[in-house]
Amino acid sequence: MQIKIYLSSFSFDILAEYRKMFNDAEINILLSYGTTSGDYYSMIETNRSMINSLILDSGAFSLNNIEGSNGKPINIDGFIEYCKTFQGQFDFIFNFDEDFNLNGFEKNYKNQKKIEAAGIRVVPVVHDYIGEEVAELDEYLKSYDLISLGFSEHKNDKQKLAATVLKIKQAKKKVHLLGVSAYNRLKNLPVDYSDSSNWAQGQIFGFMYYWNAKNTPNDPELTLRFKDFEPNKSDSKKYLDGSLYFGEIMEYLKNELGITYQNLYGQNATFYRQLVNTHYFVKMQDRVREAHIANGFDTQYP
Repeated sequence: MQIKIYLSSFSFDILAEYRKMFNDAEINILLSYGTTSGDYYSMIETNRSMINSLILDSGAFSLNNIEGSNGKPINIDGFIEYCKTFQGQFDFIFNFDEDFNLNGFEKNYKNQKKIEAAGIRVVPVVHDYIGEEVAELDEYLKSYDLISLGFSEHKNDKQKLAATVLKIKQAKKKVHLLGVSAYNRLKNLPVDYSDSSNWAQGQIFGFMYYWNAKNTPNDPELTLRFKDFEPNKSDSKKYLDGSLYFGEIMEYLKNELGITYQNLYGQNATFYRQLVNTHYFVKMQDRVREAHIANGFDTQYP
């Protein structure tokens, strides 16, 4: 197995620039029906060849969090029509899992069957990992080769999450872990796919990411703040400016990406910061793959 980490809700300007910088990079993208933008058509149709793997999420997270997102109101009928138009461009599409509750299986299953009746094969999304309310995972394992683990109160319980992933893998099925990209969470889980919006969210919340394994091997993911944009100072994240590793980080950015301190704080700062974070998560995929090989997952779950 070789995990694919998808960059969620990507933008074409970053895709085009990053592809210029790293023509051979493996770029996997997840687009969300709940946050469609003018960039989407360019990535789905005009420039699909620039993307290695492209998948579609229903936008159910936006539906459930509309007040706190830039999403639009969505419904299953609109999603079905969108899928009919573009489904040939996506490697797989997730179900319209509008009920995130542990007892939401019935509603989500009906949506699954409605979409499939329209000729669209979709990946089921599980919210009750352990069958606390209903054994939805067991039901999906009967008919589907790929299972997605979505929003759930079980997700932050490491033992429950690991047991769920192993149950899927032991059934010789594949698993997508939605919304998880942390190295220390992924390295010991034999998941086939995961995704992250942190390439963009980092900038929204004023962060950049740096792989710091040389200095802190047990905690290699370093998150640093930018001083000019810090909407939430309540956490303990350190500043890039004044970091113990400032010189090392700036040398890395210059040599690896051709990005300078002036770029990070200049007129196009957001663009350059997103490039930095995009590169971090593209390389994260390689690092998790190496960890999976070290754990023997490539032979245990070929």
